[in-house]
Amino acid sequence: MWFNQAKCDIYMGTGAGTKLLQELANAQKSVKIASPFLSPNMVGELIRLHDQGIKISLITSVSSYDDSQRQERSLRPLVLQHRRLNHRAKNSRRRLKRIRRILQIIGILSIAFLLYRFYATTAWAYLYALPFPLLLLGITGYFGRRIRRKRVYSYSYSQLFPFRVFGTPEPGRINSMFVHGKIYIIDGRTAYLGSLNFTESGTKYNYETRIRVTDIEAVNKIDGAFEELYHHDELDFLGIEEWGKRFYMEPIN
Repeated sequence: MWFNQAKCDIYMGTGAGTKLLQELANAQKSVKIASPFLSPNMVGELIRLHDQGIKISLITSVSSYDDSQRQERSLRPLVLQHRRLNHRAKNSRRRLKRIRRILQIIGILSIAFLLYRFYATTAWAYLYALPFPLLLLGITGYFGRRIRRKRVYSYSYSQLFPFRVFGTPEPGRINSMFVHGKIYIIDGRTAYLGSLNFTESGTKYNYETRIRVTDIEAVNKIDGAFEELYHHDELDFLGIEEWGKRFYMEPIN
């Protein structure tokens, strides 16, 4: 994208995100953000805006080779897990547990009875009969394995609001594109470009540069570029199911 003679103001220094955060907090309709790095508190602000009915779109990146724990902590609240219960499987598992319990009771009582009769009569026939209740107890182990492996729950995932997480190039690859640009669009009327990431350090403490654009034609161009990037079909990204499996446990029963 290229645009000339846009109306804008420029800021350089620390606290480059002060005005940005003020305008984000006062957003009325929509917020779009592209930032390769995030922090949990800043994402919490987006969640607050989402809860107020503001439409949020987010583009970010995650590294497959660096420590990305903070990035993952930032993204986790945006991934919702949905658990579905298979009632037929649940009833089947319940029947298996009932059968196992019955076999256990029969096996234990039979062993107790046979041992009692043996000590009372010293008749070896009672000991010879012991393998049969022991076999019953062995069968309960088989039922126990079936019970443990019986899948009762299945899982799916959704996004709290639309976001896209692109992967980063591996070290040494110079021809792969890394989404490193920072874009902020508020209500389709104001855009911010510059070096500041959507992190506390980027918006408050680091020495950063930022340009605030209010030229509507330029903002529309930036908005179009954001949407084109969001739907880019040649960039690797991690889907919602991958994030869900990374963030949540999936017990089968």
